[in-house]
Amino acid sequence: MNMKKLNVTLAILVAAVMAGNAQTTAYSDTVGYQTSTIAGKGSGSSFLSFVPNNLAKAAIHTGAGTAAGTVVTLTGASLSGSIGPVSGVPTHYLLVKTGAGAGFVSDVTAFTAGSVTTADDLSSSIPAGTTVSVVPHTKLTDILGTSTGLLITGGASVTAADNVYLVDSTGTLKTYYYKTGIGAGWKNSSNVDATATIVYPNESIIVSRKQVAPVSVVTVGSVASEQAKIVFSQNVNSACSAAPIAITLSSLYPTISGGANVSAADNVYLINPTTGALETFYYKTGIGAGWKTSSNATADANRDISGGYLVQRKASTAAILTQSKTW
Repeated sequence: MNMKKLNVTLAILVAAVMAGNAQTTAYSDTVGYQTSTIAGKGSGSSFLSFVPNNLAKAAIHTGAGTAAGTVVTLTGASLSGSIGPVSGVPTHYLLVKTGAGAGFVSDVTAFTAGSVTTADDLSSSIPAGTTVSVVPHTKLTDILGTSTGLLITGGASVTAADNVYLVDSTGTLKTYYYKTGIGAGWKNSSNVDATATIVYPNESIIVSRKQVAPVSVVTVGSVASEQAKIVFSQNVNSACSAAPIAITLSSLYPTISGGANVSAADNVYLINPTTGALETFYYKTGIGAGWKTSSNATADANRDISGGYLVQRKASTAAILTQSKTW
């Protein structure tokens, strides 16, 4: 991918609270950057901040694709190197860039020089001639660094270090930290190596900062040139804006489900900018309809959630949020 254009205007739209493969194409994407702030702990024991992942690595191939089940044939591709999973962890994903399915992504589970196999059957979204990209995954280390550029504070144990939370495939928040000393490196809460941990497109990291000093995180990458599709499956989902632009709480409904009370509706979790704690919101239906807090007080539907939010989906059917390209 030949990245040529640095779009500085995108970078300044982020709110301060947010907190050897073959190259086979000559397409050019817009490149942007943004600065997210991980707040210091203030007067509490820790302070939560979102860090969004909405700028992608350069695609290694972009071109026409045709899908038959989970196999996507790539016109003109000559893929090589480590594209399939390594030790069971995906290294790349397929992105649908045109057509009604634009914005869908799926992990690459296998490849040949001219095709990829995806974890999901996207064939209905990839008829002949659809433009697709094969994109390297962004890892936790790409955003928060390693021993040579660690942005948060590590520690000898998970209780001593700043903690990082990501939602896994079952909708469970998992804890990570950077271990210092013997066996240094990114670990999960069970002290298993987490160096290969993926941060999926349009997913947001939660950082629990235990130090007083705030931290700035600068991310650089390709800005989406297509609409985004964010899938909210049952249980907890992490998301952010598909580009460094503001989106509001109101944009989530009616994609997610409302309800007569907080127990019946899908829940949205945002970070209180003063306390650094998660707060619960939902869309109330019926009499007095509108966005509410967990205590049924009226919530600010225009609140910017672009830096990150969590959605707890109650239904077993997935809800798909389409964010139209407005950038």
